[in-house]
Amino acid sequence: MSKVSGNDLIDDVTPGDIIAVDRGSGERPYKVVFKDPSDAGYLITFETDDGETFQLDLAAGTRVKRSLEAKWESAQSPTPNSEN
Repeated sequence: MSKVSGNDLIDDVTPGDIIAVDRGSGERPYKVVFKDPSDAGYLITFETDDGETFQLDLAAGTRVKRSLEAKWESAQSPTPNSEN
């Protein structure tokens, strides 16, 4: 992940963001597909590199590592992004 921020709140994460998640074998980057409110905070649906999805319940206010350029590095970006 490039330009990773470790001080982002899960509250600020949106679908399309890439965040680090530890599923028992260390932190790995996963794409956020859906984010729905839940009793504990948020039910987040993630997508793996293989296209599989999984869900985690994360408490509101949880700190996460997020790739700040994830959406803009994508080929699906609506506008060209060049660095000057």
